[in-house]
Amino acid sequence: MRIILHNDDTLHGFDSARTLAEEVLHKEIKGRMREMLTRVEIWVADENADKGGPDDKRCTMEAHPRGRKPVGVQARAADIPAALCAAAKKLARALGRELRLGVVRK
Repeated sequence: MRIILHNDDTLHGFDSARTLAEEVLHKEIKGRMREMLTRVEIWVADENADKGGPDDKRCTMEAHPRGRKPVGVQARAADIPAALCAAAKKLARALGRELRLGVVRK
């Protein structure tokens, strides 16, 4: 599973986010589910830039299971690590539902 991380220009100190994203995804997406994925794309953004505000960090994740359409989720939080963790948990649940049902969406 390849992990591709994208960010907007307003985020600084972004290098540690890649390591955190890999750790969180490996914790939440396990075993056969991980083997079925070709890649996971992650977009993180600060919706209010320097203005701040509650839950202004957004993380969008899109998993690409082999032979199926992508599965995407989005989470908002006060900081990037919390947004990454929330999105990874949502993604694991969404993949569990999608892959367990055996529904092929093409």
